[in-house]
Amino acid sequence: MNFNRRRFLEALALTGITLPSLSMAQENDNKVPEGEFSFVIPAYLQNQTETGISIFTILNKQAIAWLELLDSAGNVQKKIYQSEDGMINANTDFFQFTVNEAPRSFRYRIKAKEIQKFDPYKIIYGQEIETPIFEAKLAHNNQDQIRCLVYNDVHEEKSSYSDLVPNQNIAVYDFFVLNGDSFHYVTNQEDITEKLLKPISFFATDKPFIMNRGNHETRGSFARNFKGYFGYPRNKYYQAFKRGPVFWIMLDSGEDKPDSHEVYAGTVDYDSYRREQAKWLETVLQSEERKSAQYTVVISHIPIFHSDDWHGTLDNRTCFHPLFQQYKIDAMISGHTHQYGYYPADKDHNYPVFIGGGPKIGKRTIIDVSGTSRSLTVRMTRDDGTELGLFKK
Repeated sequence: MNFNRRRFLEALALTGITLPSLSMAQENDNKVPEGEFSFVIPAYLQNQTETGISIFTILNKQAIAWLELLDSAGNVQKKIYQSEDGMINANTDFFQFTVNEAPRSFRYRIKAKEIQKFDPYKIIYGQEIETPIFEAKLAHNNQDQIRCLVYNDVHEEKSSYSDLVPNQNIAVYDFFVLNGDSFHYVTNQEDITEKLLKPISFFATDKPFIMNRGNHETRGSFARNFKGYFGYPRNKYYQAFKRGPVFWIMLDSGEDKPDSHEVYAGTVDYDSYRREQAKWLETVLQSEERKSAQYTVVISHIPIFHSDDWHGTLDNRTCFHPLFQQYKIDAMISGHTHQYGYYPADKDHNYPVFIGGGPKIGKRTIIDVSGTSRSLTVRMTRDDGTELGLFKK
């Protein structure tokens, strides 16, 4: 990791300072009047499966909420509640709805009623509100082509999410990956809503995204609540799935310092966690699902080459690199260093390595992954449109 970057971020952590956002003034203009029942985050798509999708919403007051699936004329075709153990989720501000048999394109909205009183034998509702109508657009697992956009190391520079979209066209992408360090650290729900979910709302209501944890998402008093705001299969940060002709592997690289480092004060166990992932990784690399895909792309925050000699880099290399070599992945995408680079296959690794840049203008990058039945293309560009690396197979 770049030394100056480390000192800079440590100074931010000590002083409680966060970086300013170019879009902050615009967001302030759109705030709902204080005290009015409203959606903080109307909707965002998570955890797409072969047949289903999860849709999350966050409100500013305790409520009961439900999802409505609509036809082209706006008529309600189905209502979906979040229900478990016979109880519909209520008297909370956070909801997750699962559409088990989701069409690849469907219209939906979310409605909510404020709960003003929730006593054992009496519930009093207040105002009812609804979101605009959204249209979810999902990829088929077996479609002939797939396209994904990968961010990394935004570090709360919120305008980067929209700035970095090539040609400002989100329609061509099937899903998005946030490959770690969207934050400096996470201390409360507001960090997640204001620094991530609102800035990405321009795509998150219609296209699913994956929050692939970086080392900075492991930091802060709210880090252990972080997972609940995103949909992860098997409730694990790491996952693998086939979508289009590509088998996608998302690894959680953990922290960059040894578990014994004083800043963790005995509260982490990432070495064991990486070995847990390695056992799982070998299994999925041999799976029938992976064998049915034409290409394999690994996305993980901390690079295992062309980075530094810190513990996180070396331990990730020890755990995962031999499996990448043995089972012949096609490309690896990382970030973390804030120094962008493209490294073709060489004597150290038989797969190309992409490392995305940092949060500053002129250092920001975006990585575009496109797979068809005939080819795999990975392209990294800088925020001024300059191509920094291109791999085709």
